Amino acid sequence: MARALRVVVLACLLTVAGALSAGSASAEYKGRCLTGNTGPRCHFWQAKISRYEDGDTIAVHINGIKGEKQIRFIGIQAMEQSVYSDKHPELRRGECHALEATARQEQLIKQGHGRLRLAAQHPSTDHKGRLLRSVAVNIGGRWQDLGQILLSEGHALWLPLSSETAWNPRYNQAAQEAAQKHVNLWNPTYCGNGPSQQVPLKLWVSSDPLSVDTAHINGEFFKVQNRSATDSISLGHWWLRDSDHRRFTIPAGTVLPPGETLTLHGGRGTNSGNVFYWGLRIPPFQNPGDSRHLGDGGYLFDPQGDLRAYMLYPCVVACSSPDQGAVRVVAHPEKPEYADFVNVSGHSVDLYGYAMWISGSSYPFETNSVIQPGQTMRVYLAGNPRDDSRFTRYWGLPGYMLPDSGGWVRLQTFDYITLGCDSWGSGHC
Repeated sequence: MARALRVVVLACLLTVAGALSAGSASAEYKGRCLTGNTGPRCHFWQAKISRYEDGDTIAVHINGIKGEKQIRFIGIQAMEQSVYSDKHPELRRGECHALEATARQEQLIKQGHGRLRLAAQHPSTDHKGRLLRSVAVNIGGRWQDLGQILLSEGHALWLPLSSETAWNPRYNQAAQEAAQKHVNLWNPTYCGNGPSQQVPLKLWVSSDPLSVDTAHINGEFFKVQNRSATDSISLGHWWLRDSDHRRFTIPAGTVLPPGETLTLHGGRGTNSGNVFYWGLRIPPFQNPGDSRHLGDGGYLFDPQGDLRAYMLYPCVVACSSPDQGAVRVVAHPEKPEYADFVNVSGHSVDLYGYAMWISGSSYPFETNSVIQPGQTMRVYLAGNPRDDSRFTRYWGLPGYMLPDSGGWVRLQTFDYITLGCDSWGSGHC
């Protein structure tokens, strides 16, 4: 009788264990978003591929959840696909790079036999109702992050999210490493030999202007400079974008002479010459600098879809500048507040393309800001910018901005490479 009871008890335990095992296979579970014992925690789900849509969107069946669910990859932005086909890839159509991203994603998921692991810090959806998820595929017995692979191979842009932040540092690095290698999206002739391919272009964006960004949208801008000494370039029908879907198509007839700059402000205004206004109601760029590891990018594409100039920030790969250490910054926090920028190098330094930074705001140097060895550029924080002269500038800030107790003033690139810094009191560089 005792033996029979043990058999019954064992059978019951096996049944319960089997039920728990089956339940755990289908249930949501929690853990660290990334490998290791630190960092944010995530919700996880097991899933099976149902349908391939484009380079950053798929449809899946999630274990334990009825019906098909659309999944939007966290942290990446593939180029736009216009014609979708799950079963017939040859029918797909889209911008240059779009189909390559979809094909690579499909290839990786098939390597993992369609089995997926989804993760998110918050079980939320995007504005189209798609589930926002990090997607991993099991290849060779190891879960591999599809988003990171697509970024590292140059198939997508980094799209940082302020809500799903766990992946931001590694995704930013993956995108910048791909850019250094000039692969796929980062190859300026991938889509063919484009217009004025010989003309060098420099692009930078302002992400942290004066005061509250939402009150100063035009302080966020793109700058595209023609670095050629001899050749003009026609930019009509080229387009600028950030990492989101927003785009600004440059009007037909826009010509940028040698050494000149095109400016696109984020907000509203009247276009004039090579100064344009995007007309956005919200600032286009995210501010870096806190625990969310945010950032962004600015991108210039030619009409056939080649990426011809860009800037990613904050810089985390190959972060150097020939002007590092060339300019000494001397802050004067007492009234009248100002900072001196002294050329201590043996070569001329053009401050155009750089900015003076204080906590929470930046002052972009404009054209005609070259200082020769031994020369000084002074920037007063107050005063009227209309009174600017060759070596004296006025920021026009209200009140006092440099606290006597301590602070700092930096000279930085717009991708946050520090060229020089001065601090006082409790502040530090």
